[in-house]
Order: sequence, then structure tokens, then C-alpha cells
Amino acid sequence: MKKLVAVICILLIIPLVSSILFSQEHKMKNAEEITIHLTSVATSILQGINYSEFRENLHPEAYVINNNVYESIFEVLGNASKKESLIEGKDLRVGFVHVRVHDDLKTAYLILESKSDKTLETHWNTIIFKISKYQKWQIISWHKS
Repeated sequence: MKKLVAVICILLIIPLVSSILFSQEHKMKNAEEITIHLTSVATSILQGINYSEFRENLHPEAYVINNNVYESIFEVLGNASKKESLIEGKDLRVGFVHVRVHDDLKTAYLILESKSDKTLETHWNTIIFKISKYQKWQIISWHKS
């Protein structure tokens, strides 16, 4: 009887453990893809790539804190003089990148070190993304220092 119980337990535990491991592996693969995508969105904005290409990646209420000023990201990107303070140009180099994706894969936190060959300055960008109702990653907030 004890052997039968042990066999039943093993038969129940193996599928459970394998499903947990598969789920973790699937989340890791998704997290890597998300990291690449979010880094690409942020660097495109910092490089000044066509605004219309990434507009769908901006939440309607998204804001940016840049030079200790809190403003709508749409206002910053729509105003040439304000835009210059956020955009670093095509010569942008990315240093440190860290992305923390929430377990539900619907919220992410990106820390990005950006360096400009032109100005020789290093900036730190902290960006919060969230999945929209249309299943697109959108920037909710951006802090640049």
C-alpha cells in the first residue's frame, strides 16, 4: 500500500514540477523579449527617431521629469526647445540597462544609462511601462537625470 501511495505521489509531483519549470522558462523568455523591446522604444525616443513611429508607445497621460520639471511627454516632444533637453541624438550609446518585469508581464520598470558622444554627458533614465488595453507597451512615466 505504501508503494502504491509513493508511486501515485511521484506521478502527481513530476507533472506539477515540470509545469512550474516550463512556466518559469516561458516567463524568462518573455522577459528577455520585453527587455529588448522596451530598450528599443526608449533609445528610439532618445535618438530622436520620427515621433509618429513611437506615439502609440506613449500613454495619453504620460509625463516626463527632466531637469526637475514635471511635464506631459507629449508637450516635451511637441516643443522643439523642450524636445532638445530630452533627446540626445543619433550618436547615443547605451551603457547600463536593467529591466524589472512584473510577474503578470503587464508592467515593467526600465533603468537605462545613456551617453552622448556629442556632449560627453551621461544620463540616467528611469521609465515605467504598462501594457495598454490594445496590448501595446506604453510609457507611463519617465525620469531623466
